[in-house]
Amino acid sequence: MADKEVQASVLPCSDIKSRDWYAWIDLMPPGPNHLHVVGEVYVPNPGINPILVPREPQGINPRILLLDLLLIQSPGIWPQVFVWKQAQYNKVVEGNQYDRVTIFCGEAIIADIEVKIVQ
Repeated sequence: MADKEVQASVLPCSDIKSRDWYAWIDLMPPGPNHLHVVGEVYVPNPGINPILVPREPQGINPRILLLDLLLIQSPGIWPQVFVWKQAQYNKVVEGNQYDRVTIFCGEAIIADIEVKIVQ
């Protein structure tokens, strides 16, 4: 019997609830400087992992980072119960290179947050 290849799938994120978005750049020594973006997403089962990825194209303002929210369904059988799961994005940056982060679900903006600086 041949092994079945099991793959994760990307689910649509339309009408998804999210909360508590926060973004900061850590400029504390010794470096390198890091941008962190976190928030919570209300997903329909515990096997769904929300991830943030850079949006292509990035846009015309280099001070605003554009991210896409993707919902990745892990293989397997999961209970159909809604849970809050954390989405996060981390990136090494040059100084305080971003002022804002805009997060998209498809073409809809689900969060537009100011980037705080930690020194």
